[in-house]
Amino acid sequence: MDRRSLLKGALAVPAAGLLTAAPAHAAAPPAFDVLIGDVNSGKIFLFDRNKPFTDRNIKWQLNPVGSGHPMEHRFRDTNGDGQILVAVTGTPDSGTASIYRRRDKKLLWSANVPNYPHAIERARGTGVVVVAGRSKGPGGGAAKGGSLHVFRPTGRHSGSLIRAGSPIPFHQAHGLLWDPQLERMWAAGGSVLTAYRIVTTAGSARLVEDTARRLTDFHRAHDLQPDHQRPGRLLVTDTNGVYAVDKSTMRRTTLHTRRLVKSYVRHVSGEQMWTGAVPDGNAFGTKYVHFNVSGVSRARQGAVIYKARIATTAYL
Repeated sequence: MDRRSLLKGALAVPAAGLLTAAPAHAAAPPAFDVLIGDVNSGKIFLFDRNKPFTDRNIKWQLNPVGSGHPMEHRFRDTNGDGQILVAVTGTPDSGTASIYRRRDKKLLWSANVPNYPHAIERARGTGVVVVAGRSKGPGGGAAKGGSLHVFRPTGRHSGSLIRAGSPIPFHQAHGLLWDPQLERMWAAGGSVLTAYRIVTTAGSARLVEDTARRLTDFHRAHDLQPDHQRPGRLLVTDTNGVYAVDKSTMRRTTLHTRRLVKSYVRHVSGEQMWTGAVPDGNAFGTKYVHFNVSGVSRARQGAVIYKARIATTAYL
């Protein structure tokens, strides 16, 4: 399927929809690396966004522990282990959260997640790790259930993480993002976007909801990412579109009405990167990563790309 066919089959609005054509005299596309998770191979790959996503251009790759699909993959900085990759893999029945040292891919920590994990995030400062899992079993966004799983460090290294209390119920938990400006852990799933304070003692860690930052206007909220160009807002996808949420007012604005967007982020340059499924296609996505401003789509042949992440350790 070529790019035109993909857009024609994916959009219920004119072809411009989510994709924005490049200006006639556009500057060179911004340079940054992209992490993708391939559902078909089960692997995570790092590519230069300005080169074809072929085997010869793979800059880094990992086959994460645990069976199932690679659902999340982010680089983060730590004091004890240097730069790490946090990842989750899973199936509708169970999953695995894991952390790797980037430079040598050494597995530093892993834990079973008893539902279907879709996101993982590490809070800077406390080192607390949170995993978001949707309900166990079939049913997708229509099913009940879902939870947040909290892990706290007992030392300065990632390998010291242990479970902190019982899972916190959260309907169809799908997205997480640590916010160092507000010192909040944002979470999205079902109809809800909300934020949590992380309260720690010498022997505990728990999430306390900041109810003033709760929105309930989404339909099966899916991805949760920063706007690196405008760090005062969050980017959220759900079944029906892509939205910006102003963190100071909690006002939601619709950016795009393209359905089934699986991941969406804005680079500091203004470039928009997204992945998505198409009606009657694979529920996880396609072989494409789309870049709106430059009007480019990169295909990884043989892949089904669920999420694409900018390869940065920056939270916002």
